[in-house]
Amino acid sequence: MKFSCTQENLLQGLQVVSHAAGKNISLPILNNVLIKIENKELKLVTTNLEMAISCRLRAKVDEEGDFTVPCRLLTDYLSVSSPGRVDVEQKDSELLVQSASDKTTIKGNVAVDFPLVPQLERKKVYGLKVADFKEMAQKVIFAASKNEARPELGGVLLNFNPDYKQWHLVSAATDSYRLAEKEVKLLENLSNKSYSAETSKVIVPVRALQEILRIVSTYHEDLEEEQPVEIVVSDSQILFSFGMVELVSRLIEGQYPDYRQIIPASSKTSISFNVAEWIKRIKAASLFSNVGINGIVLTFKAGNEQKTTFVSTNGQLGNYTSEELCQIEGEDNHILLNYRYLLDGLMNLVAEEAVLKVISPNSSLSKTLKGRLLSPKHNVV
Repeated sequence: MKFSCTQENLLQGLQVVSHAAGKNISLPILNNVLIKIENKELKLVTTNLEMAISCRLRAKVDEEGDFTVPCRLLTDYLSVSSPGRVDVEQKDSELLVQSASDKTTIKGNVAVDFPLVPQLERKKVYGLKVADFKEMAQKVIFAASKNEARPELGGVLLNFNPDYKQWHLVSAATDSYRLAEKEVKLLENLSNKSYSAETSKVIVPVRALQEILRIVSTYHEDLEEEQPVEIVVSDSQILFSFGMVELVSRLIEGQYPDYRQIIPASSKTSISFNVAEWIKRIKAASLFSNVGINGIVLTFKAGNEQKTTFVSTNGQLGNYTSEELCQIEGEDNHILLNYRYLLDGLMNLVAEEAVLKVISPNSSLSKTLKGRLLSPKHNVV
């Protein structure tokens, strides 16, 4: 194997795939990056057996082949090497890396020991705009559960073309205390390519969505403006394709709860408010909330007053009270809830204004903005 490319391109490719490699004591080969040249194309691949990331790079190919070396070591070396042309060549059990001023050899392993990355049949292929994918992922990931007791809640539900919304992707995540839902438009076709209109519902690990979101957010400026994110769905795996990058992940087995039945169909109080102002007041109130409970009280006054009062009390530290003028429709109301759930939702609403809907002190509340975020009340025993 022998090729030449720029230090910048090779380093960027390694940074794309490096997050799937790590310190694996039982299977050291998983710490490596597979460098593969086939059909005059250079590809970098890493995997942790649950997820695999591959990235194609531009290069001048002199000799095809494949080899694996420690991903972290090669990435760290290139990050401190000089920019410009890099010549890479496999010599027996080592990889020779040369630039104008540097030369190094890195010991590696034969590619035959590297796990095979699954190839998905492209029957169900969906496409969506980069901006829509980023917004979808950012709005729901935070609500997924970190408790491994219920694996299905540790993922994000992706519902493609549901019966009630053709050519849409509805995503949702919940940890059973709060729920986030986001709806985005799917592409019907692009550049003479038609996408699937079939219905499909899968649970994707949060880690996979976080990785493709990181890649899309970091490298989308290097691609054409219309470049979509393509998603291929099979029975047990999902593939995200974006430009020169592909990410394959296992799907989470299990039945996702029917969350839509708990979303309130109506409310008694509707509050329109400034997101930035509420974030500041909730953060201030959190300083005086009781540890463990994290409770704050929101009181809503409709009619002539049109204001929200934030109150938190701590027997050891003191108390906090603040008022904010808001547009309130309906009846007076109040609610006690865990400020973390409310704050997490607001921090992921990238907008100036939002609407909070409350039924009663013993019911759920919802925050709405181009989608839906729902946060049940915190119950104090």
